[in-house]
Amino acid sequence: MNIHEYQAKQIFAKYGVPTPRGLMAESVKQAVANAETLGGSVWVVKAQIHAGGRGLGGGVKLARSLEEVEKLSKEILGMTLVTHQTGPEGKLVQKLYIEEGADIKEELYLGVVLDRAREMPVIMASTEGGMAIEDVAHNTPEKIIKIAVDPAIGFQGFHGRELVFGLGITDPNEQKKLISFASKLYKLYMENDAEMIEINPLVKTGSGEFLALDGKMGFDDSALGRHPEIEEMRDVSEEDADEREAGKYGLSY
Repeated sequence: MNIHEYQAKQIFAKYGVPTPRGLMAESVKQAVANAETLGGSVWVVKAQIHAGGRGLGGGVKLARSLEEVEKLSKEILGMTLVTHQTGPEGKLVQKLYIEEGADIKEELYLGVVLDRAREMPVIMASTEGGMAIEDVAHNTPEKIIKIAVDPAIGFQGFHGRELVFGLGITDPNEQKKLISFASKLYKLYMENDAEMIEINPLVKTGSGEFLALDGKMGFDDSALGRHPEIEEMRDVSEEDADEREAGKYGLSY
């Protein structure tokens, strides 16, 4: 089961994973009100669908005034967004996420996925944040760091050191912050029976802080009985109709 970005960030907050402030909207009026509530002078208007590549598809745009928030919300809400993960039919945008702007100095990629061959979670990271990780893997696979974490011992200091050295982070303070960030992400992954967590991009701000600018999560359907609060986040309108029907009979389609 997948969830929306705004829902992923609610879970991030529970684990102390830093994110920019944001609010979900289901109408243009609500989007503008959310921007006013957040304050500031720069906001990001984000389409909420279960697919990556929203920015390249025109579903993530920067607004520098409340008038722009209104204009962009009208354009994005109700559009059929086509990305490399939706297929040519695209997906209808029914929700928006209005987020405060961030002082972006550098963009990274960070994720935790299940490596079925190794039978353990793997932390994946790259300096090529903001790009489709599939393209990075195909064109420059050497730029992807993979760190297997044995669940029997969990995330340890040596995993963190391998991560920061692999990303070329040399500042001790920044190293400490990113290791803490990755440790929280791994804990979230394990405690919630996740199959995949992806942050693309993970940004480093001008002050050396790390923020999850995006958030994508998928969970093991078979374990949802242990996590009713996550199952409540299910958005059936985003799911494939055949998958949904098969799921009623306990089948994987």
